[in-house]
Amino acid sequence: MDLDDLRAPFKDADVCSNCGACMSFCQWDIYEKAHAGQRGDPSLCRSCMVCFRICPRPQTRYAQNEEAIFGAARSSELLGYYTEAVAAKATERAPGAQDGGATTAPLKFLLREDIVEAALLTRRDSAWRPQPFLATTETEIEEAAGSKYTTAPALSILGTALERFRRIVFVGVPCQIAALRNLQQRHDPAYPADRVVLTIGLFCAESFTYGRSESYGMANFVENELGMSLAQVTRFDIKKNNLMVFIGDRVKGRPLAEIKHLAWPICHACPDFTAELADLSIGAVGSAADQSTILVRSALGQEMVDRAVAAGFLEVASVKSLGIVERIAQTKRNRRAELSHEATQFLTKRSIRGNYKKGNPVE
Repeated sequence: MDLDDLRAPFKDADVCSNCGACMSFCQWDIYEKAHAGQRGDPSLCRSCMVCFRICPRPQTRYAQNEEAIFGAARSSELLGYYTEAVAAKATERAPGAQDGGATTAPLKFLLREDIVEAALLTRRDSAWRPQPFLATTETEIEEAAGSKYTTAPALSILGTALERFRRIVFVGVPCQIAALRNLQQRHDPAYPADRVVLTIGLFCAESFTYGRSESYGMANFVENELGMSLAQVTRFDIKKNNLMVFIGDRVKGRPLAEIKHLAWPICHACPDFTAELADLSIGAVGSAADQSTILVRSALGQEMVDRAVAAGFLEVASVKSLGIVERIAQTKRNRRAELSHEATQFLTKRSIRGNYKKGNPVE
């Protein structure tokens, strides 16, 4: 795939991974948030370069971060470092939870046991636009249940979270986990990212653009191609390489191969399927339909799973095979290998937030 192929469907989109991390600490953004209706200027862009240093697009720090986080090199070339793989399901499945509900259940456990004060999550509005938010109650955690498949700048409110709380759990896709880890490994007191005490990564083959109903993106696909009202959609799911959209028991969908043009361009360059730098990585593939696969990576992650099981929030069993997880991970790596040199260079350059705000997002 060459650069023109990637750019063509996205005349109104950019190639940022949309993790949102730089938005939390950019002084230009902070000024504009504090002065509603006012436009800041380039002089607000500082020489700190924190946006450049934590940007996940290069994906060059995985080995360094693995050693620092887990104290060991990766145990699997395709899946990263992990100590155990389990098939898990919630003992009480929350409304709207996907598959085994194995992400929502431990979050509720963490909050109920006062292990964390807040969870940085992504929910959606009535039209399925994804929205990052801070959940401080079990009811709010349930608002984030279920898969969205469209990307949101989840870390755009990380700065607010770090100001308000000292014990936070973050749930995000691989690029978001990588950006957070880049920030944590800086050990900069100006950005106390160690207040995020646990990370839960979600398996992610690709994220789709939301777009607008009259143009590109998932909104247009659902409303105009499938002929379904987003306001009435009850669930999205991906099974057997098909995206499925539900309104109650009614379902329509398409093979993923037919909607690959809706994926964010940066996803074509990302080799990380299982959120390799998270404490726990969770996904639907590799286990039964009513279960979720959990890759336990850190000692803290193992402790949290064990305690959630002991407290009656989770049921776990052994995973029979990770073959399908490895196959999807390999497919994602192959996709990057198929990019032209020009496309790879373009997609893996770090973003500078100030340049983005001036209309030139790639440095």
